[in-house]
Amino acid sequence: MFIEVNKIAPEGLEIDRPLSLPPVRQSVGDPAQVAEVGLAGRFDRAGADVTFRGKVKATVTLACSRCLLPYQQNLEGACHLIYRAGPLPLSRRDDEQESFALTPFDGQRIDLDELATEQIYLLLPLKPLCRSSCKGLCARCGANRNLAECGCPRDPKEPEPLTLKIPL
Repeated sequence: MFIEVNKIAPEGLEIDRPLSLPPVRQSVGDPAQVAEVGLAGRFDRAGADVTFRGKVKATVTLACSRCLLPYQQNLEGACHLIYRAGPLPLSRRDDEQESFALTPFDGQRIDLDELATEQIYLLLPLKPLCRSSCKGLCARCGANRNLAECGCPRDPKEPEPLTLKIPL
């Protein structure tokens, strides 16, 4: 799905659209299925540049990095992008903060699927966990320790799985 730049009115263009995206690649394992993708925000023109401020949300099916079972995770994040026609300058020292938001485009249209996919990649957790208390797999027999203790003797040198407590 595309936004034609010449159709962005001087007062801007508000969007709130559902999108259908292909699976995204994880660092390991199978591609992650993406569902319920929504992109909402506002496009504004500033000279030859087009700015977008909005948010993306999606439900992604990931594989837990401890137990390897699939689980669904809701992702949501704000984004601010500045689209600039043509190639970007090699030197980005004039305004470092703004230069990181610069995105090149053909000057005619902006691909909403590409925008949403990029933002979803940025929101993916580096180490996906089905839950913070996931016990993972037994290093000896491979049993899922969330379902039942396998009975293998625990090596006292083996560290317990790291449990992160992230405030919401």
